[in-house]
Amino acid sequence: MGVKSNQRVALTKQLIYQAFFTLLKKKSIRQISIRELCEIAGINRTTFYNHYGSQYDVLAEMADNYLGEIARAIENTDVENRESVHSRVSLVLHVIQDNLEFSTMLMNNTLDEKFAQRLFSLPEIEEMMNAALAEIQDEKEKAATIAFAIYGSYKVLQDWINDPERVSPEEEAELILTLAGRACGWKR
Repeated sequence: MGVKSNQRVALTKQLIYQAFFTLLKKKSIRQISIRELCEIAGINRTTFYNHYGSQYDVLAEMADNYLGEIARAIENTDVENRESVHSRVSLVLHVIQDNLEFSTMLMNNTLDEKFAQRLFSLPEIEEMMNAALAEIQDEKEKAATIAFAIYGSYKVLQDWINDPERVSPEEEAELILTLAGRACGWKR
C-alpha cells in the first residue's frame, strides 16, 4: 500500500469518525444507520464496508484509539516516584479533557458499558497498581484493593468530566492520587 493510499484511508476514516460523532451527539448508536453515516461523511456504502462492518466497529476503533492515547500518556511511569505518577495521571486527565465530548459519552456509559473495564485493564494501569501494591501477599485482598481504588477513581473521574466548573487536570490528579492512596494505604 502506497503513501497516497494510506493517506486516502486515513482521510476516509477521519470523515467517518467525524460523521459518526456528529450523529452520536443527536441519537443513540442503535439509531444510526450506515446510509445516514455515509451520507454525512460524503462516502458511499461500499467504501464504508471496505473499512467497517457496522457502526459498532467504528465505535470500537475510536475507543481503541482513545485508550491508546491514554496508554501512551502513562507509559514509563516510575511508580516509586509520586511526582512521576502525578505527572502521568495529569497527562491522562489532559487527554480526557481534550476529548471531553467523546470522554463524557464513553465514561457515562452511554456508548460502551464496559468502558471502565477496558480503561482499567490497560496493561500500563495494571502494572502501576500491581507495583504499588506489591507488599500485599493475599491475592484476594490485592484484587479487592485494586478494584476499590480503580472503580472509586473512575467515579471521581465521571464526576470531574460532568462538572461544568471542573478543576484543572493537575488538581484532579492530586485528588485521585490522594483518595486512591488512602484506599490502598499508600504513604504520601
